[in-house]
Amino acid sequence: MAHHINKLAFTLAEILITLGIIGVVAALTIPALIVKHQKKVFATKVKQTYAIVSNALISSVAENGSPSTWDYGESGNVDGNTILNKPEHIKEMVKKYFAPYLKVIKEEQTAFNYYIVLSNGTTLTFVTDGNINASNIYTPTALYIVASINNNTDTLASTTRDYSRKDFIMRVDTRETNARIKFFNWGGDTREKIKNTSKYACNKNIRKNLRYNCGALIQYDGWEIKNDYPW
Repeated sequence: MAHHINKLAFTLAEILITLGIIGVVAALTIPALIVKHQKKVFATKVKQTYAIVSNALISSVAENGSPSTWDYGESGNVDGNTILNKPEHIKEMVKKYFAPYLKVIKEEQTAFNYYIVLSNGTTLTFVTDGNINASNIYTPTALYIVASINNNTDTLASTTRDYSRKDFIMRVDTRETNARIKFFNWGGDTREKIKNTSKYACNKNIRKNLRYNCGALIQYDGWEIKNDYPW
């Protein structure tokens, strides 16, 4: 007497439906996972680069004295802004006060700027800011260190900059006797002020190339990128 064995099997339609569901779930979750990874990579690079440059400045100050005494090559008479931030001046300053304390894998001077690339892949460009007195003497009061994780060497305010995802600005107050690296922060020290108080605030209503405060926000949040961060 023959026995019939019932075999359980999926029909083609069932398989296609299952694959469709898997595809929908993947489409919804994979982009979110990618963004989460990108945020972590950026925040980690910000923290790492900050530590590297901070240690370099501490070592430089110990050997060369306060940044207020450094030679920036730009303290002479000026004709408008023509002498300010000349690449040759920046190069001399960086090679004397920063490069000896950093692991630099590349440097280059262009017609517009001078930049270095650190061993962790971050590109640094340097810009001074200061005052011109009644005698037309320029004295730097701040040194901006503009970092990029995608090798952007354009000017600080270039529309190619993205200070919430690819770039960040550190600064040195050259007037401080025991100067330390800080993040650009215009507007205040509370989280609300960092996010909302100035034209350089870290929020979605500010153009990406002007979100200078975003590095300060990442540091404030414990080197994390929170949900309200303007990614």
